Formats: sequence, structure tokens, C-alpha cells
Amino acid sequence: MLISWINLRERCPIDISRLVSHSQGFNSSVGIRISVRNLDNAKKSLMEARGKLDLMLTSLQQLLYDRTILKGRTDEVLYGWLIDNIGRYLKTLDEKEEDFLIKYDEVNSPIKRVGVSRLSAYSKALKLASESLIYESLSKAISEYEKIGENGIKIKYDLEKEGKKSEKEITIKKEPRTFLYILFQVLQVTLSLLGGLAREGKPIGVKKGSVGSYPTTWQSLMTSRGQKEIAEKHKEETGEEIKVDESMIDSQNQYPEETEDTDENTIYYEETEEEEDDQ
Repeated sequence: MLISWINLRERCPIDISRLVSHSQGFNSSVGIRISVRNLDNAKKSLMEARGKLDLMLTSLQQLLYDRTILKGRTDEVLYGWLIDNIGRYLKTLDEKEEDFLIKYDEVNSPIKRVGVSRLSAYSKALKLASESLIYESLSKAISEYEKIGENGIKIKYDLEKEGKKSEKEITIKKEPRTFLYILFQVLQVTLSLLGGLAREGKPIGVKKGSVGSYPTTWQSLMTSRGQKEIAEKHKEETGEEIKVDESMIDSQNQYPEETEDTDENTIYYEETEEEEDDQ
């Protein structure tokens, strides 16, 4: 895998310089040669690599915790879900560290030394977290963000009410807040593929890649229906009721279905208003 953290830093809409700096320390530590004659040094180096990996993720979390990104309460909830799900995956790494390294150093352990195979397995787990969870997720999110034109993405709706059709349009801005939603959706897919969420049970806010019963594309999460689904799910979990800021999103309450008439900067949806008795 060809990895260029410098290229990623230059393209990213948020400043990931500290994360990139920690990645250099991580790569130096995790790249140690593992051999029978080097077991103690290799173990020490891998433990240092784990510390650097934690710093990389902490840096990412701190960078996203910004008022230019978390503009509304639903943004804060989405951020909280992202942090929670990353924490669940890190717990699986803690378990691997325990299984591969720590418990075999105990005084009463039947195996007195950690061998090459266990160190190699732990090294592989750390590299997977760095390359797949962090690097590839950021790379994919940045690529999606770059597809947005400078004037944003327009989403058009054909709204049918009482037999009459009218067209509604919103614009999703190209701004750091949008990047948060893209990164959240990408990380959900990545974490599902890596298996960390499955081992820990259903993650908060997500059920097989969805919020509630609706598919979670990042665009849909930013619509009125997506924002209200986030608020409703949060209320179920915590009891806190959130008033969705309609000024930041479209004014419609239906979840749109994408049609074939789509270009790179405009997404067209058709939407039918439900009767009040069906609500």
C-alpha cells in the first residue's frame, strides 16, 4: 500500500499536522524487525507504537472538536457517536494487546516469553488500525469532499402535496462541518469491515450502517429527516430532546429517494408528503 501522509495533510480541509507528526513516530516504532534475538526490544517498540496510535486518534478527535465544525447540537451528537465507535475499536486492540503480549509476562504464566508469532500478530493489528482505520478513512473522506464544488452540492426535491408538485432546493456547503459528516459515514463502513463494532455489539447511533431505519449516506444525514433521526435516536439513548435547527438544513421532513438525474454538483430527489394520519 502506497501511503503518503504529507499528501493527505495538504489535501485535508482540516489541519492534521499533529496527526501526521504522530504517524511518523508510529511508523518508526511499528517498523522494528521482529526476530528471536530481538524479542524484548521489539515488544518495547510495539508498545511505543500503540501509544503513538492512540495519539493519532486523539489528535483527530481534538481537531474535529471545533466550533466551525460542530455548529449545532446534532453535530455534537454525531461527533459523540464517532468518538464512541472509535473507542469501541480501540477496546478490541486492548484485548489483542492483552492476549498477545501482557498475560504471557505474568509470573504464573505457563509460557514465559512472548514469541515472534505473537509479536508479529500484534504488529499487524496496529498497522491495520493506522492504515485502514485512520489513513484510508481520511483519504476516502477527503476524496468525497473534493468532489463538492466550491459552491456546494445542490439537492433538488420534487415535493407532491394534494396532487400538486413543487420543486425545493437546498445546498450543502463545502465546509468543515460537511467533512465531519463524510468522515463519520466512511468510518462506519471501515469499522464494520474491520469487525471491531460487531465484536462489541451494536454501536450507538448506527444499526448496520443506518440511523434508525434509514440508509445513512452522508448527504442524507444532513437533510431535515436525517437530522431528526439523529435527534430521535439521541433522545432514545439519553432522554435529551434536541430541537433541530431548520435554518441549517432543508425545510422538508421526508427522506428523499435519489433518481437517475444526477450530476456531480446536483442531486435530484423526488419526495411525497405523507398524510398526517400516517405520521
